[in-house]
Amino acid sequence: MPNAGSSFLYKMLRKKNITLNDAKATGNESVKTGDIVKVFFSDETFAKMQGEVLETAPASHPIKAAQLVYEDEDLLAVYKPSGVLSQKDASGTESLNEQVLAFLSERGDVTPESLRTFRPGVCNRLDRNTAGVVWFGKTLRGAQGMAMALRERILGKYYFAFVEGHFPKAVRTKFYLCKDTTENRVTISDTPQGDCDEVRTDIWPVVNNSRITLVRIRLHSGKSHQIRSVLKHLGFPVLGDPKYGSADSETVRYCRSRYHLHAQQLFAYAYTFPEKVPAGLSGVAGRTIRGPVPDTFAEILAGEFPPAERKEGEYGYLEIPRP
Repeated sequence: MPNAGSSFLYKMLRKKNITLNDAKATGNESVKTGDIVKVFFSDETFAKMQGEVLETAPASHPIKAAQLVYEDEDLLAVYKPSGVLSQKDASGTESLNEQVLAFLSERGDVTPESLRTFRPGVCNRLDRNTAGVVWFGKTLRGAQGMAMALRERILGKYYFAFVEGHFPKAVRTKFYLCKDTTENRVTISDTPQGDCDEVRTDIWPVVNNSRITLVRIRLHSGKSHQIRSVLKHLGFPVLGDPKYGSADSETVRYCRSRYHLHAQQLFAYAYTFPEKVPAGLSGVAGRTIRGPVPDTFAEILAGEFPPAERKEGEYGYLEIPRP
């Protein structure tokens, strides 16, 4: 309820129009699993506090059907191209979240009435310039199930990237990520520093030549810019990364000329789910859900590592695009 100011909410708490476990609350309580918050507003007041129910939908560019990676009753997995925000930020730029809502609205899956009780939304976020699969909760059950799975880290989250240089061997890293919110930039430390977050990342080199290495990555934690900053810290920046990589290295110039390189070559490709999953995720139990390979990534792969030179199964989950 973005239009509900704190003074209004505290007034509603005092009048018991908002209750916690059917009792009066002050607003200073910490809620826990199993607690029940009830809101007793008229339909008119509730709508006023919500603002325009479809304020971000329909978007001007709803997702295309081809972007759908997976769908069931509770979940939706969508391919996000590089350059698109997962969720709206202060800039007001249209995001994948609004585009998905517009798509669901056009299909008749959501209505202004249904959005008053539950609003489908993003479960996991990708950096703006990272392509790949983003999950949406279509129902409250699906959103809660995915939130629990992400929080308890029971998912296998796999990425592919091209990095500059010859990445020598597989590594399992544990570093500490420190974020500068004013600069929207992070740094990596080998040792704990203040309020920095511990981050764990597994990286396997798959194939390389004298310029670049194709690496497969498993993300155990999920912090902003984690993969890009960790690879930079190791000395192998993601190819085309404008923030942590080189804007004008010999390799970048070569790829820009030959492949029209315009974005960082990193994408979220596969998610593996265990057999035992939270409620709302039964459709993906025991499955691996894979997304498409971005066009420029496929062009670099075909150009630098021709199909005739590849070994069967060499790229793990990556389904090799053929020219």
